[in-house]
Amino acid sequence: MKPRLTRPLLRLLAGVVVCSTLAQADNLTWNGDATDNTWNTQVDNVIWLNAGSAAPFAAGDDVTFIELPSGNVTDNVQVGENLQAGTVTINGDYTFTTTADSAIAGVFVGNGTLAKNGDYLLTLQAGEGTNNGPALAVDAGNLALEGTATYLELTRMAEGTQLEVNEAAEITFTEGANGTDLVLQGATLLAGGDSSFNSINGSGSLNVGANATLELADDSAVGTLNNAGTVEATGNMLVQNTVAQGGALSANRLILQNGGSFTLLKTNALVLGSAISRQAPTVVAETLGAMSGEEMQVDIARTVRGSGDYLVVQSADMGDTQYTLSQDTVERFRNSGFLTEMNRTDEGLVLTLDSFNNGYYARNVVSSNGRAGAVLLDEAFATIDPQVNREAHPDLARVLDTMDAYIAAGNHRAADRLAANVAGAGIANLNTALRGQVERQLRAMRNRMTSLQGGMPCYPPDPKAPMVDPVRYTLWANAELDYQNRRGEDSLPGYKLHSVGGTAGFAALAGQDLTLGAAFTGMAGRLSSKGYGSNASGDLDAYYANIFLRKDMGCVQHSLIGTAGWADITFKRRVGMPGGGYHTRGTTDGLGLGIMYEVARTYRISENTLADAWWQPVLNVAYVHSRVDGYTESGSDAALKVGKQDSNNVIFGFGARMQGVVGENIFNTPAIMEARLLGKAIAGGRRGKAEVSIPGVDATSTVRGAESGSMGVEIGIGFNIPLGRDCGGIFTDFTAEIYQHQSSVNGVLGYRIDF
Repeated sequence: MKPRLTRPLLRLLAGVVVCSTLAQADNLTWNGDATDNTWNTQVDNVIWLNAGSAAPFAAGDDVTFIELPSGNVTDNVQVGENLQAGTVTINGDYTFTTTADSAIAGVFVGNGTLAKNGDYLLTLQAGEGTNNGPALAVDAGNLALEGTATYLELTRMAEGTQLEVNEAAEITFTEGANGTDLVLQGATLLAGGDSSFNSINGSGSLNVGANATLELADDSAVGTLNNAGTVEATGNMLVQNTVAQGGALSANRLILQNGGSFTLLKTNALVLGSAISRQAPTVVAETLGAMSGEEMQVDIARTVRGSGDYLVVQSADMGDTQYTLSQDTVERFRNSGFLTEMNRTDEGLVLTLDSFNNGYYARNVVSSNGRAGAVLLDEAFATIDPQVNREAHPDLARVLDTMDAYIAAGNHRAADRLAANVAGAGIANLNTALRGQVERQLRAMRNRMTSLQGGMPCYPPDPKAPMVDPVRYTLWANAELDYQNRRGEDSLPGYKLHSVGGTAGFAALAGQDLTLGAAFTGMAGRLSSKGYGSNASGDLDAYYANIFLRKDMGCVQHSLIGTAGWADITFKRRVGMPGGGYHTRGTTDGLGLGIMYEVARTYRISENTLADAWWQPVLNVAYVHSRVDGYTESGSDAALKVGKQDSNNVIFGFGARMQGVVGENIFNTPAIMEARLLGKAIAGGRRGKAEVSIPGVDATSTVRGAESGSMGVEIGIGFNIPLGRDCGGIFTDFTAEIYQHQSSVNGVLGYRIDF
């Protein structure tokens, strides 16, 4: 910093004594407001703060533009002359508006943004040490850069503006630059990010770094372009449209898209990134001129899905350059099941593909259900080729078209979800839902038996224990609501089953301590499977025949329940795609068998006549077998053939049950309340699965549903309310079961009569 007289000392000694001293530059903080915001060197322009006091700017001062907001400080700085500063720190977003051609010299730092505005030229003369910003923007007029500097980024350039890198300047942007016109006299490095310019002119050089991509949107001319990038999509030259090349282009990797073309180029690898239609040859680049005597490798960036000839470059005169397919391209096509060859014809460069194998879709999905669908699609492509035989296989053809588009765009998650939907991932939940209904039926019969013959038994030596006198026969009927919810997890779909129905039953006392009975249940259910790879719903209607017996041995109660069920199932699926999907429909039958054994010991809680209560430790074990028959869907050429689904499970329960008299009603008869709490454990398969295939396609896949937890809890409460002598009574019951990823609730309301 240069020595000079300090302004406070001059004011103190003016007219008294002449004295000189050496001092460092001042550290000023911007304090301009909306009415006084001009940065100049006038001594009466005290719009800065120096150690908290108002001060003017003098050449060599360090200036700081703090992060806004700060009181009435404005973010608009007017500049109309050449300014020589020390360090210029910009930590906020500021607009520098030029009222005349101006320049700012200094070391530029900070994490804010300097936005150029105004019609006049602003030149930043960066001193040594400008290596950390700030970001730049051009909202109006021209911005010129001089010196050696590294800026954070060039965030924007408005239409009609211009960025100029002056001769001998070396400028680096660590992030992408985007704008309209770039004039190069010195050297510019785009070190990272995505950059886009409409025109690049001048005799300077532009270096696209290894982590940057430069896009030329319209007409551009550039003296030299040096590309330090690699083949891994970094440091690329991207041309969207035809570009008039003013000088030699040197790029390690040149990407042409959307018919983009280049003349007079020198590059090691030419990347043709536009999609190539499977139905008709597509011209990717119309003209391509290269320096003679050079060899150029051509990289097809998007995989084509079909055998045949494809015109990838149409050029009347490509000089003497030798064009060959890159090894990466050859290997990529080979992994997708194609042999490749590229020949030069009168039309241009022609790519020839010959399919020898598949597995393309399976390699581009991520989940087990997605892979199941992808295997079917790969085999469909290899055997019936739906995209060629589109009239016979319209839905499959659209599926393959959509999969191709997703994969080409790098959207593998969308491709995976579509493949899982094609494979009918939700079908895996059909047998699981039926199994849950069979288990529910065993619980319902167990709950009805508990209150038969006066409730829990505890005969002599305690003759007062029965709540009411034992009855000989019982008839009952009840309505029932049931809900199952198995939540999906990751890429495995769950399901919801809403059911409504009823039961009619009969029980008889055979001897002093043995109760026998039978019941019939009908349930109408609505099943839906939504989530990852599934959009399906249907009906699950089931009918159950039940038998049971209960043996009371003193205070010990043994119960045995058996059930057999038949189910009618209708399942409708929708496979969605952009532009419309397709629907399928299938019907099938199901079978459910279950048996439960339970033992409980009764203990009396109270001797009070109006508050008689008993409790029981309870242990039960149940076996459930369920099966859904195979079926074939209809409604689409992509409809599935579904194999048989079955499962075998053993369910254990251990807990406690309590019954007690809770009061008397208007008929002077006591009501009985029952409460249950049991821990549950499930052994056996807890995840549904199904084998699926497409008729006419020689491949079979397995789809899987969500898995429930192995440990859970059962909570229940019920009431039996007598209506008076010879009038029977009503009963109600509520049960909930909770497992990891699965829950169910059940409600019952019924009428019984004892005689």
